[in-house]
Amino acid sequence: MQVTEVCWGRTVLSHELELFDLDARHWRHWWQLLVPPRVLGTPERRPRWALAVIESAENLAPIKAVVAGQGAVDPPPPLPGLDEAALTRWAQALGVDAAIVLERHIVARLSQEIERALRYDQDLVEQALITLRALKRHAHRGVWTAPSVLELIPPVPYDGLQRTFDLLVPDRAALVAYVIDDDRRAVHASIIAVKRGGDIALATTHRAIDDTIREAALARHWDKHYDRVLDAVEARFGKPAIGVFLERATLQRILVGPSDQLARELNAKRVVIDPAPAWLLGLLGGATVAAMATRGARALAQMLPAATRERAAGLAQRAGAAIRESGPFAQLGFDPIELWSRLRRFYRP
Repeated sequence: MQVTEVCWGRTVLSHELELFDLDARHWRHWWQLLVPPRVLGTPERRPRWALAVIESAENLAPIKAVVAGQGAVDPPPPLPGLDEAALTRWAQALGVDAAIVLERHIVARLSQEIERALRYDQDLVEQALITLRALKRHAHRGVWTAPSVLELIPPVPYDGLQRTFDLLVPDRAALVAYVIDDDRRAVHASIIAVKRGGDIALATTHRAIDDTIREAALARHWDKHYDRVLDAVEARFGKPAIGVFLERATLQRILVGPSDQLARELNAKRVVIDPAPAWLLGLLGGATVAAMATRGARALAQMLPAATRERAAGLAQRAGAAIRESGPFAQLGFDPIELWSRLRRFYRP
């Protein structure tokens, strides 16, 4: 199957993105792995959110309140406030997981701002970043949320994202990622993507190379036979630039563990990164140093007089600054390791 996106110009995603041999099970599992649990909910209880419309920040009486999957709430309960703690209490009173509050005039203003910035030659990534920046401009000034994720996510510059992508991933190279079921009976999720002309031009799953190495056989001995996947990908699509292989439970530990959890799993050989580009090895080392500095600073601070505790905390700050200023993500304008440390709590059940 081939999907062509009507889009021109320099983009992260090709305007002729080719998709084929997509395994629906793998695709569904990627969604379940990467989306925070509180968004996914459980088989017994789907997550829900509530939306309230108010006249202004001075007048908190909801004009309208709607609960997803239920409909309008009449009469809506009063809002105790607009800070995250108050909105969390309001959401709990409604029996929902998240709350969004909008001033009555903000929807029209957001639409105008976003529409003025959109062009036909932008891909979906750039358009999504434009929408994110517009929402962030109005955070606490017309838009309030609980959890307050708008505060956590930085205004990612599209040009910096594109330059970082070009720097880290060579052209005509493949990106490979596999997550194996914990019982090793099957591949839980897989993705094979190919960069051509500076953009992701092709995406597929293990189904595209299953005739070379069967999924069940790979899953059973993935830590010994992952190189057969890399050989098959190189023969059919391009030389892999990055290959990541691990089991589902390992990924869960990395998602909710400390910032150096990936390095720990690598040392225990529960994760295989092959090939591993130099920038990734450097980043893993830097993350380990930063995490050790953070833990060391906290431990040291407990034994030092109050006057010298700030110096101990500065160890972690300097380690993080070194990664931001000279690391592979310097052009992004923010430290992705620091960002992940803020977002990680949303992945904890």
